[in-house]
Amino acid sequence: MHTAANENDPHLSSDGRTLFYSCDAKGKVDIMVSRRATVRNPWPRGRLLGSEPDGDYIQTKVDDRSTFLTIDYRYPQYLFFATKKDKEIDNFDIYVAVKQGPRAAFTAPTPVSTVATREDELHPWLTADGRRLYFSRKTKDGWRVLVATRTATTGAAGFGEPVLLKDLPAGFHHPTLTPDGKTMYLQGPLEKDRWGLFVTTANGMKWATPQPLPINSTDAPTGDLSPSLSRDGSLLYFASDRPGGKGKLDLWVIQTAKLKPAPAKEK
Repeated sequence: MHTAANENDPHLSSDGRTLFYSCDAKGKVDIMVSRRATVRNPWPRGRLLGSEPDGDYIQTKVDDRSTFLTIDYRYPQYLFFATKKDKEIDNFDIYVAVKQGPRAAFTAPTPVSTVATREDELHPWLTADGRRLYFSRKTKDGWRVLVATRTATTGAAGFGEPVLLKDLPAGFHHPTLTPDGKTMYLQGPLEKDRWGLFVTTANGMKWATPQPLPINSTDAPTGDLSPSLSRDGSLLYFASDRPGGKGKLDLWVIQTAKLKPAPAKEK
């Protein structure tokens, strides 16, 4: 799956057999998909989403990335993603497409209107109960995490106005949450303008200060970014340009049982 281009934004389907990611090999950012027969099979080379026989109406002529797919085999099924589809404003907005059945294609996407602004919105993550949509927004202070809530547990709409998570400092974004919604992995700034992976936990409505993970590579020029949990929370996928890949951003995975925050530095 690793190529000479940038692979980013990994997202694993709930059954563990489909991996979505983004790639810039063709001059723009496209959503790619790799499908395997069982969870024990290796990942085959990815294909452009929509180029397969199911004929999904997802791809646009602009940049598309940052997918989140709701539970497999439960219909209607929803695919949230970010796109620059609105050509009048050159920014990412979060859209959603719907699949009505196992043999149906995803419909043409529509915007999640309460989330869309003139700023960039990326990295949608829907909680296990379907009621909270976390995402990233690029503000004047930097990337921030916001959450929009609804009373419904399914569907493509119904989200209220998003709320900024003020406990998380500017720069920390790209949230991915464990099934209980109490632990969040995210991307955050490191020294020398690099990115790293962090973790924070919730105490009621308050989030703790994000702590860096010990897997952050000091040899990655860009760093480690784009964390995305498997649906059961046992695996963390991410992107990195650390040694061992093809030289640009490649996709990596680690068991979350092996992850602990890095020890605090002595003052």
